Amino acid sequence: MRTLQSKSKILRLTAVIAGIAMLGAGCSSSGSDSSAGTGSSSGGTGSTGAAAKTELNVMIMTEANGDQTEAKVWEDTVKLYGEKNPNVKINLQLQNFGGVEQHRTWVTTQLIGGNAPDIFTTRYIWDQEDLKKGLLVDLTPYYSKKNPYLDNKSWEEVFPKSMLTRLIGDGKSYASVPTNVDSVRILYNKDLFAKAGIQNIPKTWNEFLDAQEKLKKAGITPFGFPNTKPGDYNYSWTTRILTEELIANQYDQMDVNKSGFIEVNEYARAVDQGLVDITKSPYKDVFPIIKNWSQYWAKGFNGIDFDTSTDMFLRGDVAMIMRTSGQSKVVYESSARKFEVAAFPLPYLTKENHPDAVGKLMEIGGVPAGNMAIPKTIKPEKLDAAVDFMAFLTSPKIQGMHADKLYRNPATSTADLPDKLKGFLFTGDPMKLNIYGGEVDKNVTENNQKLGQLYLEGSLQVDKYLTDLKRVMVDGVKQKKDENKWSAENNYGIK
Repeated sequence: MRTLQSKSKILRLTAVIAGIAMLGAGCSSSGSDSSAGTGSSSGGTGSTGAAAKTELNVMIMTEANGDQTEAKVWEDTVKLYGEKNPNVKINLQLQNFGGVEQHRTWVTTQLIGGNAPDIFTTRYIWDQEDLKKGLLVDLTPYYSKKNPYLDNKSWEEVFPKSMLTRLIGDGKSYASVPTNVDSVRILYNKDLFAKAGIQNIPKTWNEFLDAQEKLKKAGITPFGFPNTKPGDYNYSWTTRILTEELIANQYDQMDVNKSGFIEVNEYARAVDQGLVDITKSPYKDVFPIIKNWSQYWAKGFNGIDFDTSTDMFLRGDVAMIMRTSGQSKVVYESSARKFEVAAFPLPYLTKENHPDAVGKLMEIGGVPAGNMAIPKTIKPEKLDAAVDFMAFLTSPKIQGMHADKLYRNPATSTADLPDKLKGFLFTGDPMKLNIYGGEVDKNVTENNQKLGQLYLEGSLQVDKYLTDLKRVMVDGVKQKKDENKWSAENNYGIK
């Protein structure tokens, strides 16, 4: 069994100016490729003319550890930017984290210590928390500006409205810029499905279980479910998706400001006032459903990590695994795979499974991902160049290149989606609560994983599991209330 380990790789890529003649050539070439837009010669949004070279330190979080293709794509991205902006030197740091909690720790440590790179990958919920603490640059003024890389459209025009709703905080401010969109899908082995006589892709939960029963009777292990740690993702995704399908009818009680998304302070209010109580139905009813499903997982699932489950799938030892579009790259491009693979969403619960089921797909995906932020400590003379580089990352050319090479769904509406990603198109309703997500409370995520392992293996009863997890959740909300000075009296800071 392999364990994912955090590892950083520093890649220094420099755009060198040889003199005024080369600078002039760089300026003229920047307007020759309309598909990538035209960057300013000084690297600052809206600036013109010759200027001193600006050096930017940029940290990009990678999807996989040691993926040479991913490294090459980012090298090429920086090279293309350098060709259009010869006055800017990008010091690119590619870093892989073992999970959401490790990433959050890194971001917090870097920001508080004043050591954060000029641009770095964050997450769309953390960005608002850090903006309120005065740790990030407020990017709101840039969202309405016309962007030369986007045919003179603004970010507000090219990002979908549903994404903008999630990005903007209760202070109506933007704190980061997304570079792709996440969606979670089940990858399946078409050959094994055919061998088991499965002709139709399951859409409902009962159809899903029936398909796995057919696989099992055919001597095929249905699912490779990695469950060693939060960074294996599958357990967190499953608990979040199925929970949302049972509580979606309660959204209106929690979405106080009617933004269409339960923000962190609204989540704190819901927990504090008992609107969210995971020890009661329908919240607690999700876990027996998952435990029943676990009969179809590969044996020893609590000891199977993410990479091992990928290897099992590629060998044909299991018929299905669950991945994001970016994580599917390893599967689609592996020379070890000798079968055709396709994707479908996690089937949804119906009234046959639970009386509160809304009976439709609730998507964990469709949310901003690969978000780039700028620390408040950035030197003022670097700010325009930093925003310009982020704008370049959202250009149709770069979005298309990353979709094709890295299997990342484009964040903008102006980029084309490759055929191989059509199975990852966002088709359901977006989740709004994100109750067990690491972006909301990493301690809840970690404890949900640990306690869930014990519950699934039969050494912990569900009531004890959820009582202990609720305690962690309530403590986390109390901490958020203290940090942000939220209370019922000030409506938890909800505007």
